[in-house]
Amino acid sequence: MARWVRIICILLFCCCYFGCIQDDTLVRVKPDGSGVIEETVLFSNMLFSSLEAVSKGLAENQGDAKKEEGTKKDALKQMMEDAKTRASQYGPTAKFVSVTPAKVAGLTGYKAIYSFDDINTLQVNQNPGEKTGKPQENDGKPEKAKEPIQFNLKKGPVSTLTITMPKTKKENSVVKDEGKADKGKDDPQQAEIAKTFFKDMRVRIAVQIDGTIETTNATYRDGSKITLVDMDFNKILEKPAVFEKVSGAQPQTIEEVKALVQGIEGLKMELNDPVVVKFR
Repeated sequence: MARWVRIICILLFCCCYFGCIQDDTLVRVKPDGSGVIEETVLFSNMLFSSLEAVSKGLAENQGDAKKEEGTKKDALKQMMEDAKTRASQYGPTAKFVSVTPAKVAGLTGYKAIYSFDDINTLQVNQNPGEKTGKPQENDGKPEKAKEPIQFNLKKGPVSTLTITMPKTKKENSVVKDEGKADKGKDDPQQAEIAKTFFKDMRVRIAVQIDGTIETTNATYRDGSKITLVDMDFNKILEKPAVFEKVSGAQPQTIEEVKALVQGIEGLKMELNDPVVVKFR
């Protein structure tokens, strides 16, 4: 049993670092500064197929067919249980509200809702690594970098919401580019594996204002909704030269990916910093 759990944890860990995930975060803000966060996390059914295959093999060895039947359900259940404990990652006033299963074509996951009392204490990590149910042990390796999006609200007849985007660590990106730029070319097999895991990966973060926006410098606005990040990795896969660049550099954070894919049609990445929204 312990071995089965460990193998599942390893597969979830691989999912975290190599893709197979769609992470959609919507922050809804009320005029008084309170609001909710809607977090939808979907995993490729390929991942769950892998879990089922592993469990089936172990079940056959142990003569226990029930393990195979319960694997997908148990893995999703664990992810949903983990979601209940993560309100604090959004800040001190965030509270867990609910979590329900979610499913679309080819993807399975969950939708979690959190509330917050004061958007000034809110922070949204644009890296989806904390949402995968991966093992928390460090094993001596550095933790995946957090890239918090932060908020500041000044209330008034016309309120001002200031959104501060994560800072790019240019010096780290340069080192990565220089040290790994040709890695994808040298190892075609590794590049093909990367394509498999990047397929259908998507990260979206948006802010919905409960009110009427008067002015904003946001690049991507649709009514009262502002998109800060919409990174569809299928768009990157359509550009072989760009994908080769990304695969070779092996970015570890969304901010590092942004630096590599700027200008690709179909990707939305807010470059204004800060983003200022005046609304009533």
